[in-house]
Amino acid sequence: MPLVLARIDCRLIHGQVVETWVPHTSADSLIVANDDLAGNPFLRSVMELAVPRRSASVFCRLDEAVRVLADAERNGERSILLVASAADAVTLRKAGAAFDLLNIGNLHFAAGKVEISPSVFFAPEDFDALGWFRSHGVSVLVQGTPFEAGTSFEAEKE
Repeated sequence: MPLVLARIDCRLIHGQVVETWVPHTSADSLIVANDDLAGNPFLRSVMELAVPRRSASVFCRLDEAVRVLADAERNGERSILLVASAADAVTLRKAGAAFDLLNIGNLHFAAGKVEISPSVFFAPEDFDALGWFRSHGVSVLVQGTPFEAGTSFEAEKE
């Protein structure tokens, strides 16, 4: 089964993901690719508390994510891939993660960032990543939940 959603969300697993995206996509697994979280059993256990019993969760390092995605596909899982930053999403796409649509749900405000939506703020490197995705055939949709219209950045036509 396919990767049903690739999402950038600095909060990774939280209510918005498990209460709206999991049912909307009929996902049965959440794959969280984050080096810091993969190395922190306590934080992983806290995040796992939010995952519905009917869903599996896998926490892995970025360099393991493509293999974890392939394993999930071989096992017939409908997976949501979660990363914390645009840089991480670029890293995974370059490593072979197969997605042509990238959802951006939450990127917190920080000095020097530009507001894209009430919950998404881009730094200069995020705009660079957006350009990279578009030039590599990946459309980007800034959308907190599946019930919002969102802002689309279509892939450039080749």
